[in-house]
Amino acid sequence: MWSYGPHNANPTMWMGMGFGLIVLLILLALAVWMIIAASRRQSANTPSQSSNRPVETLKERYARGEIGTEEYRERMRELEGDKRG
Repeated sequence: MWSYGPHNANPTMWMGMGFGLIVLLILLALAVWMIIAASRRQSANTPSQSSNRPVETLKERYARGEIGTEEYRERMRELEGDKRG
């Protein structure tokens, strides 16, 4: 009769198990890589404490045409004065 012990195992069975293990390891590595990439992207999009957000906002408003050149220059001087003082 058929024997299912380790000594009588079919070699293709071991190859199939090895292939399954390789696929599982690749999927696990892919999942870890995706988590790391997502966390790096998240931290890159988070503004740091050292960034100068008021100046960026002022530049954006000027670029959109919400404020004129004189107002932009005046506010920029005020912000630069705040950094120095």
